[in-house]
Amino acid sequence: MSQSKNIFLAPDFSVTDYVASAVFATTVGDEMLERLAWVKLRPRVILDVGCSAGDFTQKLQALYPEAQVLGTDAAYSMVGHARAQAALDFVCADATVLPLKNQSVDLIFANMVLPWCGEAKNVLREWRRVLRPEGLLVFTALGPDTLGMWRAKFGGNIIPERIDMHDLGDALTQMKFQDPIMDMDYYTLNYRSVADFCRELEVTGMLLPVPAEAFGEKLEVYPAVFEVVHGHAWRPAASADLTADADGTVRVPLAHLRGRRG
Repeated sequence: MSQSKNIFLAPDFSVTDYVASAVFATTVGDEMLERLAWVKLRPRVILDVGCSAGDFTQKLQALYPEAQVLGTDAAYSMVGHARAQAALDFVCADATVLPLKNQSVDLIFANMVLPWCGEAKNVLREWRRVLRPEGLLVFTALGPDTLGMWRAKFGGNIIPERIDMHDLGDALTQMKFQDPIMDMDYYTLNYRSVADFCRELEVTGMLLPVPAEAFGEKLEVYPAVFEVVHGHAWRPAASADLTADADGTVRVPLAHLRGRRG
């Protein structure tokens, strides 16, 4: 989460409020961890970028007990909470300006960070900088259909940046990532009251305060639908940094595709 757009944790709520409300982000992050089981990888250094309260930093350490795991977040309150929960390394840092050396990380885990970072290419460029050759980036983002049924009612009060899956794939290729794989899924949270809907989405940074009358007539259920883009891509081997042809085509040797899937 960029410090200039540090709206993930609303000022009227605490980290504890966030942890209790982050059902959606937790569900998506757990699926990311399950997907890592498909990939052959023995990382020495892992970066949980936008680590929030540090829950997934701990889960990554449990999954890869021999690795050094670092969590970063732009919110000081989040980092302080994470440090109090686990004896791991946590640093307050902008996702676009990481305090890490070039090519120092084997795995970047970025759950729901891109929606709050502004220009995706700037973030991807920084993440590629810190990845070692043949290092892996796994991430989630929000697609255009996120909170779609409320867009006309709430307009600019819906905060997250929504990025089309194909545009993200193009950005990865332009930033010279290799073998990007993207897919999309929908997640729905149903709320029984306007108050519950607003509170949870405000606490987790999805929504700015909205007047109750904006919801119109009373509903039995208030659905929050999220289009989630799952993606992963590799930094090429040091001897095989790929460049695009004049027409944008990137040619990938077959040898680069072998041995990565479990």
